[in-house]
Amino acid sequence: MGKCKNITRLLSDALDRSLTAGEWFAIRLHLPTCSGCRNYRKQIRLLRAAAHTASGIATPDAAANGDD
Repeated sequence: MGKCKNITRLLSDALDRSLTAGEWFAIRLHLPTCSGCRNYRKQIRLLRAAAHTASGIATPDAAANGDD
């Protein structure tokens, strides 16, 4: 469980700051084996997109695709 706590913290931190290469490596190594952390990542992405939509700010993915 300690590893999942660290990974979810890093996933949250990634919203506020740039992660180091080592931090991204730890995430990428852990996610294929942990459905709970993959679900957490999906949930924070969904919440972020919903917050951007509610505020009228285009999400980075939509801006890259030309969708506003």
